[in-house]
Amino acid sequence: MKLSRLIPVLAMFLAASLHAENTHKEVRIASPWPAQNTIIAMLGYGDNIVGTSMIAKKIPLFRQSLPRIENVPAVSVNSGHEINPEQIIALGVDMLFVPHSTVVPQQELLKQAGVQVLAFEANSMSALTHRVQQTAKALGPDAQQKARAYQRYFDRNVALVAGHLKGLPIAQRVLLYHSMGTPLTTTGRPSLNQDWIDLAGGKNIAENWFDSGKQNHSGEVALEKIVTANPAVIVAMNKRDADDILSSPQWAGVDAVIHHRVYVNPKGMFWWCRETSEEALQFLWLAKTLYPERFTDVDMRKETRDFYQQFFGLALSEAQVSDVLHPPR
Repeated sequence: MKLSRLIPVLAMFLAASLHAENTHKEVRIASPWPAQNTIIAMLGYGDNIVGTSMIAKKIPLFRQSLPRIENVPAVSVNSGHEINPEQIIALGVDMLFVPHSTVVPQQELLKQAGVQVLAFEANSMSALTHRVQQTAKALGPDAQQKARAYQRYFDRNVALVAGHLKGLPIAQRVLLYHSMGTPLTTTGRPSLNQDWIDLAGGKNIAENWFDSGKQNHSGEVALEKIVTANPAVIVAMNKRDADDILSSPQWAGVDAVIHHRVYVNPKGMFWWCRETSEEALQFLWLAKTLYPERFTDVDMRKETRDFYQQFFGLALSEAQVSDVLHPPR
């Protein structure tokens, strides 16, 4: 190609590259959804967050990944799950990420101010992986490349677990109870929690405890019901709940307590059991926890180190890996 023809092509390429770079640097993102903040950070746009979640601001590993998050304002959400549109406009937000359950008033005003509202379904594994890909699509090609790598890792873990559990009779699936928020709060089917329990080969004792006609398949349950179901394993979202369960005489007769199989759910950038990209580790960890003899070749410390290095650029120390897998609080 002649130089006279090559120069315009090079100029166009340079302009496109500069535009992509400037877009990455300039886009201003807000989300009151703590787990979505983790996904945004994973996709390489953590430094673009100008409005965040108070929970995200308090999580040590999230703060290590994004030190500036300490000075980022928390997005205001009232008791009716309503966003404050004036705050969003004042922050100069370009993209606002919210779950469908969040009410975003005055959307026309936000649109006029240049705010793109992206609302997503939640509470299922398919919704989670879809949200990662759609978030990346909104952010740009660099984020999409990371999202495709994430999906490959996620699918690899699904196949890995399925392969190791092949031939496991339904009758031999481990009975499990998951507490979230308080010892007596749990979820049934359908839910994100149910999905990762299914993937890990567990049998959720609360699977059918909630009215199938209601939208929210979660809530507080009677302790007597849990004791009667007698789960072999209990996964508590918080260490305080695990400690309460292990020390309470009311739980003492439950098989999981008798055999010391009460576990605290891992927590890194966010709780692995919730709406975070770390879900890719959750069902792998649980499967190994439920069926250690089937997963002797899976090293969760290595998986944890490699995941945070690949997807967040974090080199975790051995102590940090321990804190993620066995949260101290």
